[in-house]
Amino acid sequence: MSTWIMYAVIAIMFTAVSDMFRKLAAQELASPFFANVLFQFAAFSTGMTLFLTNRKIDQNPRGIFYALLGGMLVAMFTFFSFRTLAIGPGVSVVMPILRVGGVSLVAVLGIVVLRDSITLVKIVGLIFAVTGIAMLTMTD
Repeated sequence: MSTWIMYAVIAIMFTAVSDMFRKLAAQELASPFFANVLFQFAAFSTGMTLFLTNRKIDQNPRGIFYALLGGMLVAMFTFFSFRTLAIGPGVSVVMPILRVGGVSLVAVLGIVVLRDSITLVKIVGLIFAVTGIAMLTMTD
């Protein structure tokens, strides 16, 4: 197995468990703002712990800007996901819609903005993703 696939599988597992706890927090906490602060504090603490074990500081200003911007967008995603989980259906519907929706959008952005290659397989995958989102929103 390629190293990147191993890391991807680990990231997927962390994401899935994180989303489950996100739903539990959204049910228990009245304020999505407070939930987001707690979530970001935990993320910052974990990030600092990982950083302190590496202690490598990168001097690339563009990379630093992109990382900070990405972190701010994750914070916004977290806030809106807490809000969605608090008022929406179960986590088995909400989080797949958010995740697959995000994956679909980033695939399109990768093709349009970053000039990633476009293939028939990617197009069919996006069609399946959008179909999956539509199916998840259907009520019983």
